[in-house]
Amino acid sequence: MSSSPVQLFGYALALIGAVGSVFATTMVEWKRHSYTENTMTSKETYLGLWASCNVDVTRNTMCENYKSIFRLPAEILTTRVVMIISILLSGFGLLVATLGLKCTHCLEPDVKTKSRVAVSGGILFIMAGILAISVTSWFANTIVQSFEFSESRITSYNRFEFGNAVVVSWGAAFCSLVGGCLLSFRLPGICLEDSVSPTNLQMKTGISHTNYV
Repeated sequence: MSSSPVQLFGYALALIGAVGSVFATTMVEWKRHSYTENTMTSKETYLGLWASCNVDVTRNTMCENYKSIFRLPAEILTTRVVMIISILLSGFGLLVATLGLKCTHCLEPDVKTKSRVAVSGGILFIMAGILAISVTSWFANTIVQSFEFSESRITSYNRFEFGNAVVVSWGAAFCSLVGGCLLSFRLPGICLEDSVSPTNLQMKTGISHTNYV
């Protein structure tokens, strides 16, 4: 049984989104801060969901994992938890959507159940994308607010900007969301084609033959 291009494209986007979410969660560049007083004193600081890194003027990088979750800022801890939930939903979505793809032989005799399984996988991807977009946007908003309210010279040294991981997370969440929508989208022509099972086809053929007798 061949898959529709829409279904395959949605599955590919959802897979890219799942991989991107994992990659973004492990990245250290969720928050970045660069301080340059002169050419001899330059420092860059990166904060991730699991570790922090410091880069000196000679480009030497020193990273340190967070020792205790109880000392983490609320935005980092919350983003970590929500991103893990989003990744788990994407993992279950991949499993369910794979079973529901038309190119797989799982659940093949029952076409309606197979189609519903694919839609369920798409819904899981939509949920994962919504969670990732929401928590990433909230994380970026906290950085923007802290940046705007840090106008003094002393606090400006500790002002952070959002890093590349935020952009990667946004892109991955968008792919998961669009891919889930495409997996859940059922074309009328495809549904009509799927609803014609071999048994129904034989019954219709038999009825047409009896009409001519």
